[in-house]
Amino acid sequence: MAARSYTTTDEFVEQIAVILQTDGMPRVAGRLFGLLLVSAEPRSLDELAKKLRVSKASISVNARLLEEKGIVERVGRQADRRDYYQIADDILERMLEQRIAKIRRVQRSLADVRARCTFGHQTVRSRLENLELAHNHLLEATGQTLDTWRARKQKKTRSSSPSRTK
Repeated sequence: MAARSYTTTDEFVEQIAVILQTDGMPRVAGRLFGLLLVSAEPRSLDELAKKLRVSKASISVNARLLEEKGIVERVGRQADRRDYYQIADDILERMLEQRIAKIRRVQRSLADVRARCTFGHQTVRSRLENLELAHNHLLEATGQTLDTWRARKQKKTRSSSPSRTK
C-alpha cells in the first residue's frame, strides 16, 4: 500500500481524525490531536476552535479527554489567563504505556476465561489459547519497543547535553 500524500494540513488532520475514530476516539479529539501534531507552538482553545471550525466547548471537552489520556498537555502563558494545549513531550512513551496496559487487560481476561470456563469445542479452546499467546507476544514486543525507545532517548539526551570539563 502506497503512503498517503497530503496536499494540505487540513487533509492530514482529517485523516488522523478518521484513524483515531476507528480506535474509539471522538472525531473532534482526533482532529484536535492531528492539528496539535503539526503545530510548533501551543494553541489556545479559541485558536483551535477557529481552525477546526467547531465550538470552543467541543474543543474544551476533547482537549480534556486528550489531556486525561496523556496525549496533550495544558500550558499557560505569563499574563494570559487562557489555557493553551500542546502535544506532550513524551507522547510516544505514554502511548506505548497505554497500549501495554490495554494488552494486559485483554491478556488477563483471556487467562481468566480459560481458567474459569470449560469450552467443549476444540475450536473455541484453540482460538482463546492462540489469542492469549498472541497477546503475550504483543506485550513482550511492545515492552521491548518501549525499552528501546527509552534507551535511545536517554542516549540522545546524554549526547546532546554539553560536556562538563574542569
